Amino acid sequence: MNKALYIALSFLISTSVFGQKKADVTFSVRGNCGMCEEKIEAAYDVKGIVSADYDLEHEEMHVVYKTKYFNCIMCVQRLAANVGYDTQDVKANDDVYNELADCCKYRTSEQKKSCSGNH
Repeated sequence: MNKALYIALSFLISTSVFGQKKADVTFSVRGNCGMCEEKIEAAYDVKGIVSADYDLEHEEMHVVYKTKYFNCIMCVQRLAANVGYDTQDVKANDDVYNELADCCKYRTSEQKKSCSGNH
């Protein structure tokens, strides 16, 4: 009887430890400069995000997240959109985008060219 209880208990513990699934995704996020990079990465400093790294040169975001907290890739992309940055699938709200510093605005080629890249 004790052996069956031990096996059941071991199964429950291993399920809770190993049952936390993680997803590893990469997607595009528009940005212009180091200030954009900092703001985008800061948006991913939330519970459920294991790691997040933004590659400014390639405009790509690499995120590892716990599926317990984010049930779809759109939810993960929305974190960048919530601070003003369009992703490949989620467009930032125009009001939030318009609050970005002028050099961080990327929706027109003139704005992209005006960014010095250093802040």
